[in-house]
Amino acid sequence: MARARLTWRTRTGRVVLSSCGALVALALIAGGYYWWGGPREHRAAQQVLDEACDGVLPSREMRDVLGDGPFAKGPGRVDVLLSGEDADHARDRGRTVTCTVTGDGVPVAGDDGNEAEVQVTVQRVPQRRGDDFAVDRASVRARGTDPLYPRPAAELPPVGLGGGWRGLFTTGESATDTGRADSSGATVVTLLDCARDRGGLLVTVDAKDEDVTLDDPRRRAAFARIATGTAAKASEKWGCDAGPGKPLRTVALPVNADESVPLADASGTCEGVPGRGGRIARAWESASSDSPVEVCVVAGERPELPAREPSNESPRYHLTAFYGPYADSERRDYTRRHGEYAEKPGPADAPAGPLAGGGRWASAVCRDGSGPALFTVRDEGAWRENRSSTYDEHRVKPSAADRAYERAALEEFARRSARAHGCAAPELS
Repeated sequence: MARARLTWRTRTGRVVLSSCGALVALALIAGGYYWWGGPREHRAAQQVLDEACDGVLPSREMRDVLGDGPFAKGPGRVDVLLSGEDADHARDRGRTVTCTVTGDGVPVAGDDGNEAEVQVTVQRVPQRRGDDFAVDRASVRARGTDPLYPRPAAELPPVGLGGGWRGLFTTGESATDTGRADSSGATVVTLLDCARDRGGLLVTVDAKDEDVTLDDPRRRAAFARIATGTAAKASEKWGCDAGPGKPLRTVALPVNADESVPLADASGTCEGVPGRGGRIARAWESASSDSPVEVCVVAGERPELPAREPSNESPRYHLTAFYGPYADSERRDYTRRHGEYAEKPGPADAPAGPLAGGGRWASAVCRDGSGPALFTVRDEGAWRENRSSTYDEHRVKPSAADRAYERAALEEFARRSARAHGCAAPELS
């Protein structure tokens, strides 16, 4: 029996050969997509992560927020970098790297993706003696208004990371914010103590993901793991050899503006702060933790203020504890704002005293190589209704009772915070 030959001249041959050609074309298209749109695209996205911030970004953690790519790399915090040749020299020594990476985000229900951005800054922190609160005034003049370290917003108390990590998480909300519906961004800080008295590493991450609320604990943990993952990689690459904390599975949500508690019930950063005879009644606080910035905000009546109704829900006294690089940065900023030639000493000149414009500061010796801690109290409710650049004309002068309360509140706040951080008893004037 003769075999049928499949040729273009027969109808069957044309059908079979056409089908084979279509399959070959589909295979070529699929192969091309796999090569050009699969591994090649993946490699291009991975290359962005490998090159950004001197290669210390954690790939998996970044993808958990930014998606699988493509990614775009950009500059980070230019304000914390030194200028000119000093900046290049600092980067060569691995002292400061900063970068921004953007992506399409991780798809959520009802959406294909959301614009997401992660900005990372990694900085070396020098070793300091526990009683060395002086600052380099020449460097203060040289930097101008540029901060030495990025300072996280802390109008309301941030929360600690937990898990053995020395760090904080904040959404930067203010005392006038009453909801989190539109909150999609956060700042995460991780501070590592390097081995063998080699200073430390400070990692600051600003992350945001459009249309994703941070009420979801998985998103908060995903943001925080970028900071801890970066810290671990930077520690290994830069010879810090710090002991890392545990993998973070959850991070608490920072306190909101409508989440004050009775001061008498305070059990965190505001615990023990006096109530001034019942006139200070409410508190915004976070749980006490190993955070480099701790905040307590208390509220109470201010009947002597004109054109303003008394309210025990209006934030008044703001107490803040600064540790390590943040204490150093706060002293520098105070020196810049109030003049290095001021007649009265400031936090960079003495361990304790009154702040310019009201309030007080105190210091505590810390023996972990991060330098002395700094504690401040400010009466944020002392402004009159109409503010202006003329400070003294639009601020209620503190009475002797005001000053006595500020000292008592600062003493208790600083004492508890310093003890929790393993520092000596604070020195007050």
